[in-house]
Amino acid sequence: MKMAKSHTRKKSNNLEPKEVRAISNAATDYIKQWTNRELGKIQQERTSPLCIPVKNGYRIGLYSLKVYPNKTCDVTNPTGDFVHRFDTKISAILYTIYTIKNRLFNADEILTCDKEINKCYTDMLSLRNTVEKARQRQDYVTVDTRMPRLEIAESRLNLARDKISKLQRTAKYYKIWE
Repeated sequence: MKMAKSHTRKKSNNLEPKEVRAISNAATDYIKQWTNRELGKIQQERTSPLCIPVKNGYRIGLYSLKVYPNKTCDVTNPTGDFVHRFDTKISAILYTIYTIKNRLFNADEILTCDKEINKCYTDMLSLRNTVEKARQRQDYVTVDTRMPRLEIAESRLNLARDKISKLQRTAKYYKIWE
């Protein structure tokens, strides 16, 4: 019995993996550049910021927002530089919208409040851990010295969160995205 020839056994043009990788990288770079150019053109034509949901976050104008499962959000500017890791997605979106609309005072205020929130939150976690460990060691001098600092960090955190929520409500009231 004679077997049929396999048509899938034809030899292909064997390109080196480095050459294939270089060609595919060049193609993806071209597509990224074209996409950024087109988004820039569309953004210039519109008066309101353009918000596009993507795989792991958003594109607002030429800014990229990457949302993480713990609700934090990284903002990357149009040149690809990291701007800040925001505590909430709303703060990151407001920051980018204010920056696109050239309302830099408001954008800076949001950035400052968010930095204060991040600092106070990490201080609070550190101080809580220190107090807990000191209680386990029965080192009550450390507990007594760290508790006022912990209360100050908590109160500053609450004040910063209140301030940023007021900024968010104000932005919602004025409909800054339009």
